Amino acid sequence: MLGAGNAGRLVLSLYFKAILGIQRIFHFETQQDPGFAILTGGTKVLGRRRLGALLRLVSLAGVRRFMQATAPRLARAACHWLSIDEHAIARFTRKFRIPKGFHTIRNKKMKIEKLTFVFDVAGRVLHALVASPGDVSLAHLAKQLLAKMRQRARGATLRVILDAGAAHSHDALLDLVSRPRQVTLVRAPRRPAYRAAWNALPAAAWTLLEEPGPYLDAPSKPIAIAETRTAIHSSARTTPVSARTIVIRETSTRGKHRWHALWVFGDEDTPAYELVREFRTRQHHEQTYRIMLHDIHVDTAPSGYNKRSSQPHRPGFQQNSLTLYAWIAALATNALQAFSLLLPSQFHRAHPRTLRRWFLFTPAELFLGHDTLIVLLKPKRLLPLWNFLIQRANQRNTRIPWLDNRRLILSLEPPSASRRPEVPIDPTP
Repeated sequence: MLGAGNAGRLVLSLYFKAILGIQRIFHFETQQDPGFAILTGGTKVLGRRRLGALLRLVSLAGVRRFMQATAPRLARAACHWLSIDEHAIARFTRKFRIPKGFHTIRNKKMKIEKLTFVFDVAGRVLHALVASPGDVSLAHLAKQLLAKMRQRARGATLRVILDAGAAHSHDALLDLVSRPRQVTLVRAPRRPAYRAAWNALPAAAWTLLEEPGPYLDAPSKPIAIAETRTAIHSSARTTPVSARTIVIRETSTRGKHRWHALWVFGDEDTPAYELVREFRTRQHHEQTYRIMLHDIHVDTAPSGYNKRSSQPHRPGFQQNSLTLYAWIAALATNALQAFSLLLPSQFHRAHPRTLRRWFLFTPAELFLGHDTLIVLLKPKRLLPLWNFLIQRANQRNTRIPWLDNRRLILSLEPPSASRRPEVPIDPTP
């Protein structure tokens, strides 16, 4: 078990590793910056061996309590829009194009791990996580996650968006969607039988629409939308369930048309095209995970499989380290987005690398006083904005518990006479 001091250092180290974009744990060996050491809860940066050992020692029960304590709150509302999606942790994919699950050194398929997040589409915030082996279906994981989200929603309606992975098992899908105060949009799998049924719809069933092109000044894109019903069979039910189905056909000037379809459960009244647009908001979830992958480096998480197992072909799955690492990466992603919303509009929802380049990687000097830690920042641009941010930060009267409870004071280096004055900007968001 970890002590309070070790647990705090572990969490702070992983959190600021994600905030600052340090790719892997072994890169801590080269981090000698005293400011980074203070951020991670000590006077020196933890070494890779100690940090890795602490990460392996965490208990799953402790990780779950930490997740419950740090989970973002759902605002009181009549309805919440949630996207649930799974992503396999890619290994060895920085230099080569490698299929999922293929291990290049051993030249064979290996077991993979999956991270399944709950994403609030309206606020673009990650709310919950389950780490699992690769053979667990999305419908089972979504059922587990939605049980937690219903408690936090306090009776509000949940509108849930799921990808086609949730439709692989009809039994699990129908069990998932049969809940009160829940609307579920599921991408239908493009199986040959479904595809033939969509193609057989009469011409009168289709409504032609035009959408904006994929880029600025691009020609409009014609699509056709139709509604039908799909009988979904289940071994647990004597009669099939008739699901409302919205079929989208993207017409192509050359080649084959592209088909999409949505199964809608719990909503028979909303117009079809509005549901299509609602489903497309899950792209914010995909973009957020892409940022976590390339800017927060969530794919460098420790393996969920026990490498010391006596049965290499059937290793046990351990959620503790993998879950903690991925959840802290999610918290860092949420924090960076919240910070970007405090900035002027041109920085709203900026990528972490942009925020680091403009704000986080700013030269500074540290002055350790009797009861204070003074950070003298030396930015070269956006000085009016820096003045606003520093005043706002100093008003919080922040204390650093692991540094003898010293007060953090931010200061700005006076502009030199040779520096060219900047054009004033509005510092308010």
